[in-house]
Amino acid sequence: MITNGVPDWSDEAIRPADADSTIGWAGVPLSQTLAYYGHIKRPVLPTSDHLGFTPDFTSVDVDRLVASFVDRFARAVESQDIDAILDYVCEDGYWKDVMLLTWDIRTLRGHETIRPMLRERLPITEIKNVRIHSQIPSSREDLGEDLSFVLFHIEFDFAHGTGVGAGRLSPVAAKSGSVDDMADEKSWKLYSIGTTVQTVAGWDAEHGDKMRYQSAKLHDPLGQGRTYPELRQDEVEGRQGFDPTVVIVGAGQTGLAMAARLKVLGISHLIIEKEDRPGYSWASRYASLSLHGPTYTNHLPCVPFPSWFPVFLPARQLADFLLHYAGIMNLNVWTKSEVDGRNATYDEELGKWTISVTRQDGSKQVLHPRHLMIATGISGTLPTVPGVLGMAEFEKHGGLIVHSSRYQSRPDMAGKCALVVGAATSGHDLAYELYEKGCHVSMIQRSATHIMSVDRSVRYLFKDRELTNRNGGLPAELLDQSSFLRQPLPVQYELLPRGQAIARKLDKDLLESLRKVGYRLHDGYHGGGAYSMFHFDQGGFYWDTGCCKLIADKKINLLHSEIERFTEDGVIFKDGTHQQADIVVFATGYMNSKGAIQALMGDDMAKKCHERWEKGNAFFIGPEGESIVNYCPLPQKGLYAMFHQFAFSRFHSARLGLRIKAEELGIDVTPYGNKPIGPPSTAAGCRRRPEGHPL
Repeated sequence: MITNGVPDWSDEAIRPADADSTIGWAGVPLSQTLAYYGHIKRPVLPTSDHLGFTPDFTSVDVDRLVASFVDRFARAVESQDIDAILDYVCEDGYWKDVMLLTWDIRTLRGHETIRPMLRERLPITEIKNVRIHSQIPSSREDLGEDLSFVLFHIEFDFAHGTGVGAGRLSPVAAKSGSVDDMADEKSWKLYSIGTTVQTVAGWDAEHGDKMRYQSAKLHDPLGQGRTYPELRQDEVEGRQGFDPTVVIVGAGQTGLAMAARLKVLGISHLIIEKEDRPGYSWASRYASLSLHGPTYTNHLPCVPFPSWFPVFLPARQLADFLLHYAGIMNLNVWTKSEVDGRNATYDEELGKWTISVTRQDGSKQVLHPRHLMIATGISGTLPTVPGVLGMAEFEKHGGLIVHSSRYQSRPDMAGKCALVVGAATSGHDLAYELYEKGCHVSMIQRSATHIMSVDRSVRYLFKDRELTNRNGGLPAELLDQSSFLRQPLPVQYELLPRGQAIARKLDKDLLESLRKVGYRLHDGYHGGGAYSMFHFDQGGFYWDTGCCKLIADKKINLLHSEIERFTEDGVIFKDGTHQQADIVVFATGYMNSKGAIQALMGDDMAKKCHERWEKGNAFFIGPEGESIVNYCPLPQKGLYAMFHQFAFSRFHSARLGLRIKAEELGIDVTPYGNKPIGPPSTAAGCRRRPEGHPL
């Protein structure tokens, strides 16, 4: 079916038809999830087919074109001439805004949606002095033989500080792709533009207020002669006037990055961590765990990773870095402490929370922050371990049943028979680790898995970031501006199959070797690879770090079955066959893989903030293609939820920090209204929810 010239997506279920649908969630077809079936309108890319000609991009003088376009566009913006502004934007183009015009994260598509936002917000934002960015060069962005853009970046001032933006130009108004047409400035319009806040009242989330650091010596602000260690101790414990303006729940990389932004912006903060150290989630996982995203994309604010660190950082090395990062950045952390979120109350008149925190010694302390941030992640806390007949008997006779999140290797593993249930990232990682420990390993692959090699495909797809923070490259902060402003998620999703097609070629031999042993492969939703699944399922893929070769070489046995019941010495599958096992690891994900607000504060607050327990929309993506929960203002004033990968958190923590700074300075940060929420995923009803998760 074709709608408005764009083919509708059509997916078949990834899960084999005869699989047991009560075990795990992997393989829910996209037609049963929230996303691209009328809920989010599919983008129309300005390809050669769509334009009706093949543009000669090689003839374009990029710098001349951008200089002329920005000059004319700037005049329209500064004069607040809405019609003139929209004349520079494609009829169906995008305007993405992150905490500048809207004080929210919004993606507006089409003139009729962009127009009311500009009409309402431009007069109060007062954008002026729009200019080409002094540090990020304009460029031709080639995304395939049939698709290119001219990419540029801008800087500007606004009523309360400065901002930056990124735009993609396309020759949509040209009549042909000739040299003359491409040289005509009137041929070009914005396919997309993104804007965001950079500083507020002289405060910069990356560097702080420079004037704060011009004192020759640190002095006690109360004149009590306290030394630096004494000041730090009082600050951490909240004594002597050190009251946190912001309380953050969770000391993982997300919470630490947010706290670092607040520290730089001069906003008092306190992190509450229930475990015994910052970065606990990375320190507590299986020993062989490594990050599958390149280290040069994962830098933390203010203190980047050393360039000699491994490209794919071991989790324990990251955990050590996070622990020291908290100290270097002077972050205030209470470990072995818990927030009573369900009894937290917000005083609308005072604009403050009342929350009770139980400390390690059992004492309770009441805090009154103006802002409460939940940074407990979306990896879940309730492991999915199906109840299978005979488990107790198996364990009674010395067998080990463990979820991947609880697995730790032991010295007596050699020679044992291990069965790993699940064939996504954790399943492969643990199968590899068990093999290296001398176990006889079998893996049960229930649903098809998306595979991409770390050493070839992943590095290729991130090659433009390899020189981040190094000679010949740009700082992470500037690369983030480009990455997160030039395209909204719907456009990124539409482009994913192009990169995945390249990855398939690079990994051709690897994928063919897996097919030969019966491994079930898929390319992600609509051929978009892991990132087409990440925002919806958070699973079903593996970026290979070595396990695939063991499977292809039959050193790890591959099975396609389901466990019927456990025996004293192993399992019986549903086809009646028996498998000996000493260890069974369920790499089967989590029941509550999202719902941080609900987990901390209960059902009523989760409902108020549109956080719905459901499968198929792990990031709560709304109709605009942006999360309606993550890093953005919520219906409950003073409350925020934060979760995502390193780069996303790095960029958005700066913008959220600046929003809070603006509010603390008395600036009106009321978000632009009429934000669409959208329906819940239809996949949410495919499986009965566990006890305690009634949403």
